[in-house]
Amino acid sequence: MIKKWMTGTVLAAAVTAFGAFSAMAGETAVDKQGIKFEIPETISDLVTVEDGVDENTILAVYENASVEAAQALGEENEGAGFIFSISTISEEELKKFRCGDMSGMEVFAEDEDVYYVFNHPTDVRFVRESYDGEGIEEEQEHWSMINEWANQEVRKEILANNPELDPESYTNTYLDMLLARAAYEPGTKYELRSLAYGPDPLDPATLSDNDFAEELAEDFTYEELPDAQAPDGEYEVLAFDVDGEEVRYDFFHASDSKNLIREVRKVGEEEYETLYQATAKDADDVDETTTDIMEEWCAAIANGGEVDD
Repeated sequence: MIKKWMTGTVLAAAVTAFGAFSAMAGETAVDKQGIKFEIPETISDLVTVEDGVDENTILAVYENASVEAAQALGEENEGAGFIFSISTISEEELKKFRCGDMSGMEVFAEDEDVYYVFNHPTDVRFVRESYDGEGIEEEQEHWSMINEWANQEVRKEILANNPELDPESYTNTYLDMLLARAAYEPGTKYELRSLAYGPDPLDPATLSDNDFAEELAEDFTYEELPDAQAPDGEYEVLAFDVDGEEVRYDFFHASDSKNLIREVRKVGEEEYETLYQATAKDADDVDETTTDIMEEWCAAIANGGEVDD
């Protein structure tokens, strides 16, 4: 079932625009509100570029045949043919989004605290009146070709054609979400633990700000390592209370493991482990690791806000 996304008015407008757009030959240049990219000749007559339906959406791209099929079926296939849209959000909106699941949203650029988002569907929006007809395989190949272009080329072209935009990216793992909550969501329950300062937990509320949490959230991307084994040895702990269940993150001391983080989630009586690799986003910051930040954070709490050098 295709999920609702686009109003019936916009759906009809996309069909109306189909004739004018499909008449274009060759590579098609797109320039909407200064956002520039080109549609390859191979697919330029297969898609329609629409203006955004709200003040934050710059443009949206649909596959024409799916839009036409949805209208012919007369069903609630709103959002049929949706390939992607480009929208903007503020820094404060970004912080709120990062505290939750950002499926279908990828931040890729920034300009003076305005962030550009590549939005894509999380389900299939390919619609035909019949899926058994002659030529359906070729149409599915066209659909795949459109999506490959959209997902692999469009953001690169926008950045290349808009030099005022700075590349930006964020991962959205469970670790990312909890770090963002620690940095930006007041009332988030968490604590630090370090054997260097005794058995009692360290309360981050004793510090006047969340600079350390924000540094972990902003300066690194995080990738799950599904087949990796956690290293041995000592570690610092950052533990969250999520709906009454503890989620623990271990930051390892070993020199070759300082950007490895083990997640331990307890669900009922069972514990589940996930290992993450942290990567510094800025090449100038590669010498500082996530473990370094955790050690500084623990020291700052234990020493009344001052890092003990």
